Amino acid sequence: MINVRHLAVFRAVMKTGSVSGAARMLAVSQPSVTKTLQQIEWEIGVPLFERVKGRLQATTESLLLMPKVDGVFSAIEQVELLAGQIGRGHAGQISIATATTLAASIVVPSVAKYRSKRQNIQIKIRAMATRQVVEDVGNNQVDFGLADAATIEGSLETEIICSAQVCCIMRRDHPLAVKGAIGLDDLQGQTLISFFEETLVGAQLRQKFQKPNGGLEIAISTNQSLVACSLVDEGVGVALIDPFTAISNLFPNLVIRKLRPTIEIKPRFIIPPNRPLSLAAKELLSVIRDELTRKMEEVTPASNRLLDDKA
Repeated sequence: MINVRHLAVFRAVMKTGSVSGAARMLAVSQPSVTKTLQQIEWEIGVPLFERVKGRLQATTESLLLMPKVDGVFSAIEQVELLAGQIGRGHAGQISIATATTLAASIVVPSVAKYRSKRQNIQIKIRAMATRQVVEDVGNNQVDFGLADAATIEGSLETEIICSAQVCCIMRRDHPLAVKGAIGLDDLQGQTLISFFEETLVGAQLRQKFQKPNGGLEIAISTNQSLVACSLVDEGVGVALIDPFTAISNLFPNLVIRKLRPTIEIKPRFIIPPNRPLSLAAKELLSVIRDELTRKMEEVTPASNRLLDDKA
């Protein structure tokens, strides 16, 4: 069977026009080149070279083969180039499943930073409910997931990035903005905006509302923090969501207040079972980790300022 080594010898003879030239090009002996040519000719059943006046002349069959052989080596060179790029993290593909609450506020700026350095990496982002994120990761459909749940059931590998809390987001001119922490009683009569009941945060909020002295309802539900903040910015109501979108520069008229009782959020990476992360995925994961940590550092001082001298 003809292999790449055989084709390399044939190609070298075609390019140099002699056995000795091919031997020098490949750094092998002339008898080795001659033997390999004989093997190729035996495999295909036709002569590839004829000796005319002491010089090797390529046959018609050789001229037919040569473009295809060049194509093989061109493909090999492309494979070697791509392999080198992959090894250096300069090429590849990354697929992410992210909770919608973290998509715009964390994943988007992280991908923007990553792509500024790795423009040849293809990235696929799936924004969905946390339960779907866990399902996609568990089925090995993505490289990794980013979820905002306090806990993740099952045996999936997870890495908690930070700890946060559901917050009250409101306009600066809202009457409740003078308070540092907002209790359930404070929310009576307010138009409340939050996540759908099938989301973990949405379910936990509704459980809190069902307790004695609760009696609250979510008037507007969404699966996007960005939508919730936009509604608040329009004066529609008060949002009970994660703090990440609100601390971006998109909504300067909004403020963050702590919610009492607290509902914890623990953003975390979820890694598929039996699927090692590529170098490119590890690098993007690191960028997302840094972005989320930076956002949390912004949340804490902001909350401290908002709570100064307020009941």
